[in-house]
Amino acid sequence: MPEEFTHDVWTMGETMVRFTPRGFTRLEDAHELEVRTGGAESNIAIALARLGLRVAWVSKLPRGPLGSLVARRIRSHGVDIDHLVWSDHGRAGLYFIEPGAAPRPTRVLYDRAHSAASTLEPSDIDWDVLDTVRHVHLTGITPALSASCLRTMERALTEARKRHCTVSFDVNFRARLWGPAAARVALAPLVARVDLLICTEADARVVFQLSGGYQELLRGLAAMSHARAVALTLGSNGAVVYDGDRYLQSSAFEVSVVDRIGAGDAFGAGLIWGYLRDDLQLGLNYGMAMAALKHSIPGDEFSATQEEVESLLESAVLEIQR
Repeated sequence: MPEEFTHDVWTMGETMVRFTPRGFTRLEDAHELEVRTGGAESNIAIALARLGLRVAWVSKLPRGPLGSLVARRIRSHGVDIDHLVWSDHGRAGLYFIEPGAAPRPTRVLYDRAHSAASTLEPSDIDWDVLDTVRHVHLTGITPALSASCLRTMERALTEARKRHCTVSFDVNFRARLWGPAAARVALAPLVARVDLLICTEADARVVFQLSGGYQELLRGLAAMSHARAVALTLGSNGAVVYDGDRYLQSSAFEVSVVDRIGAGDAFGAGLIWGYLRDDLQLGLNYGMAMAALKHSIPGDEFSATQEEVESLLESAVLEIQR
């Protein structure tokens, strides 16, 4: 890593306070709620910090105990939060998880309207920080929050490009925030400016209206994004990356699900880790191992170690297509 970089990765987005009933209690019957934090971008930041990278996370938080809770939790994992924007207006976004057990699915209830993060403006961010950042990671959740957040996302891409940062983008479509048509209109110009695009099979079909098998989906995403690498996650069938010449694949691990929230972010962190080492296959393998480990950990955040990732990879027989 060149000495001029003070951060390997910079990311930006909303993190909420998460409440979960203990055990498999229904929310309407709950007497106790476990308090954690969760947000796609901070989940990525935490996972990469735990792999030893220097990571900065930026958001807009309300002054007060809930904003402080979010900031302290993320900082405790070694993530730089020095450039957070603090606001006297707005609130902390909340969400509630009702854990399910087959055949009852896990349910998520959001209470995030009018959050401080949704008022983020381009003028709130200290863009000069990107002068010493190697890589920027963004997601499709932030532009769904508000028009000002969309403008901030557009500015982030412009500033990253101006400073020659590489950029990764996870589509992360949230149907409870906007519809597929609105997401497609907003996200298409954004993904056209990134280096590494991450998308689920469902989002490729629903948001971008692509069809066919995974190779057709990958080629379609590559054509619209012009990214140097496109990753498609296939659920229990693993994930595939297309770099314009090769299709690289890694299979999924068998898991016993404790908490599946955040598994996609753990995968994304592993992929970014490999991408920054110019080894997409390593990133795929890391991503699948990290996603599997995340399934075994309560909460949104990946709190395993790199040694555990390596141990899982060493003990598994991966079916890899080169």
